[in-house]
Amino acid sequence: MVGIRAGGAIELYTFGPAWALPVPTASPFGLKLITWLKMHGIPFELRIENNPGKGPKKKCPWIVADGQAIGDSEIIIDRLRRRHGVEGDGALSMGQRATDVALRRMLEEHYHQVWEYEVFIHDDGWRRGREFFDQLPPGVRVLVRNLARSGLRKQLYARGVGRHDREQILAMGKADLDSVAGILGDQPFVLGDAPTDLDATVFAFMALTCWTPLDSPLWAHFHAHATLPAYCERMLQKYYR
Repeated sequence: MVGIRAGGAIELYTFGPAWALPVPTASPFGLKLITWLKMHGIPFELRIENNPGKGPKKKCPWIVADGQAIGDSEIIIDRLRRRHGVEGDGALSMGQRATDVALRRMLEEHYHQVWEYEVFIHDDGWRRGREFFDQLPPGVRVLVRNLARSGLRKQLYARGVGRHDREQILAMGKADLDSVAGILGDQPFVLGDAPTDLDATVFAFMALTCWTPLDSPLWAHFHAHATLPAYCERMLQKYYR
C-alpha cells in the first residue's frame, strides 16, 4: 500500500480503497487517522476491514494497540498522543484553536452527512457510489450494499440532513466548502505555512471530494475553488508520495 509504514505495534482497521483513489482508504475518518499518524511519524500496520461491526464502537476506523481495541478517531488520536508523547499544536493562538474545533466539527458532523448523501443516497451519485462495494466478495456484494444504503438513508434522516430536499442539501454543502476555502485562503496549509493536526481532518474530507469520481454540483463547486484541489495535491505529495 503506497505510503504505509509497516512493522509498528499499532494495527489500524478501516474500510478499503475504492474508485482508484490515490489514498489507501475511502473512509474520511480512516484517512484522517492515517494522515495524522504519518504527520507524527508513528509506525502502523494497515488492516483493511469492511465490516465496522467488528470494531469496539461498531464503526471504522479503530486501532489495536498494546492489546486493546480503541474506536473513534478523536479518542484514538488522544490516546496515541499520550502513548507517543505527541505534544500537539502548542503554538496555536486561541483563535486558531477555536478555528480548529469549529472546522473539524463542521466537516465531521455536517459536511460528512452531505458527502454521504451525494455519494450513496442520491441516484446520480449512487451510480458511482455503489462501486465502493465492489471490493466485497461477489456473493454478498449486492445484499450488503443495499442494506448499507437503506441503513444510511435512515441515519441521515435521524441526524438531520436527510430531511431536506437535494437543493437544500447542496446549498449546505457548498456553504461548508466555501468556509473551508475561506479559512485556507492563499495559505499552503489550513492555519498557515506549516501543517497542523487540523490538516489531517481537512485533507481527509477534501481528498474524498476531490478524487471520488462523481458528476455532482457539489463536486463542481469544490473544483471551482482552485485552492482546494491544489491543497489536496500538496498534502498528497507531502504525506503519500
